[in-house]
Amino acid sequence: MSSLQAPSAPVPVPGSRNTGLDRARAVATIAMVMGHTLDAVLSDAARDGVGMVAYWSLRAVTAPLFLFVAGWAFATTVQRTGAYGTSVLRRYLPRVALLLGWGYLLRWPGWGLPLLFAGDVTVWRHFLAFDALHGVAGALLMGAGVLALLKERTARMGALAVLAVLLPLVSPWVRATVEAGGWPLALEQALVSRTSNFPLFPWSAYFFVGGLAGLGLAEVKRAPHWLCLMGVGTVILALMALWGGDPRVSDPALVTWRVGLLSVAAGLAMLLPARLDKWMAPVGRASLWVYVVHLPLAYGWSNFAGLASRLGRSQDVLPALGLALSVLAVSLTIALPAKKLYGRLRGRHRQPARPPTPLPSGEGRGEGATRPRLSP
Repeated sequence: MSSLQAPSAPVPVPGSRNTGLDRARAVATIAMVMGHTLDAVLSDAARDGVGMVAYWSLRAVTAPLFLFVAGWAFATTVQRTGAYGTSVLRRYLPRVALLLGWGYLLRWPGWGLPLLFAGDVTVWRHFLAFDALHGVAGALLMGAGVLALLKERTARMGALAVLAVLLPLVSPWVRATVEAGGWPLALEQALVSRTSNFPLFPWSAYFFVGGLAGLGLAEVKRAPHWLCLMGVGTVILALMALWGGDPRVSDPALVTWRVGLLSVAAGLAMLLPARLDKWMAPVGRASLWVYVVHLPLAYGWSNFAGLASRLGRSQDVLPALGLALSVLAVSLTIALPAKKLYGRLRGRHRQPARPPTPLPSGEGRGEGATRPRLSP
C-alpha cells in the first residue's frame, strides 16, 4: 500500500528537559531584577555596608550568568532538535531581530528626539549602545551561523570553545582598532565601545561558554551536572587566587574569573529543590519578558521616569530590598501572562496542516486513496 511522505525535517533527539538549567535561568532572571533595582535606589551610605560590599562583588556574575544560561539553552536546543544548516538560521534569525528590536526600543531617547534627529553624537551613542538583549542577539547570531555550518557535537563544541577563548584574547586589539576611528558608530557600539554596557567583545564569550557547557554536560550521565559546574568553577577560582593578580588586569583574566564565579552560581542554582520547578521554570523561560518589563520600572524609558529618577540613590538596605521585591513581583505579574499569550499566538500561527489519513486497502477509488482527517 502506498503512503504519503512528509517533507524531510530535522529529527528531534529524544531527551528530557534539563530542569536544572531552568532553575539557573530563573536565578539569573531574579538576580538581574533585584540587582538593577538595588542599583537604582540604594543610597551611597548603604552601598558601603559590609553586606552590600560583598553583594556588590558577587553582582558581577549576574550578567555573565544571564548570557551563560542563554548560550546553554540555545546550543542544547539546536542539538536536541537535530537542526542543521538553514533550519538553524530560519529558527533563530527572527529571534535575533526580536531581541535587537526590544533592545533598541528600550533605549529610545524620547527625552532627546530633537538632538537625535539633528545627529547629536552623544544621543546617538546612547541609543545605539549595546545592552544585555543586544549582546544576546549578537552572540545568538554568531552562534547560529557556526552551528548551522557544523553538524557533529564534537565539531560544534570545538568551535564554541575557540570562540569562548578567542573573543577575550582579541578584545584589546579590536578595541584599539575601533577606537583609532573610521568605524560606523553602530558597529563601534556593538563591538567594543566603552559606552556600551555589554559589547560583543568580550561579553559574548560567556554565551559561548554556556553553549560549550551545555553540549558537554549533555553527554555526562554518571555525575551530577551541578557537581561538574561547581568543580570546574572552584578549580578556576582557586587557580586565580594562587595567581594573586587583579582579574581586571586584562579581558582574558576578567572573563576567566567571572566564568569561575558563574559556574559555581549555576551549580548552586541547580541544587535548589525540585519541588520549586513549578514556579521557577516559567520564570526562567520568560526571562526576555521580565527584562523588558522591569527595566523601565527601575531605570525609566523615554520620557517615563523610573525609580532611578523618582527616588535616586536614597534608600537604606531594607526599603531598597522591599522595592526590589516589588519590582520583581510586578514584572512577573505582567511578563508571565504575556509570555503565555505570545506562546499561544505563535502556536496557532505555526500549527501545520494535518496530513490526510490513508484509506484502508481497497476502500474508495483505489488502494492509495486518501480521505481528510476529521477533527475530534
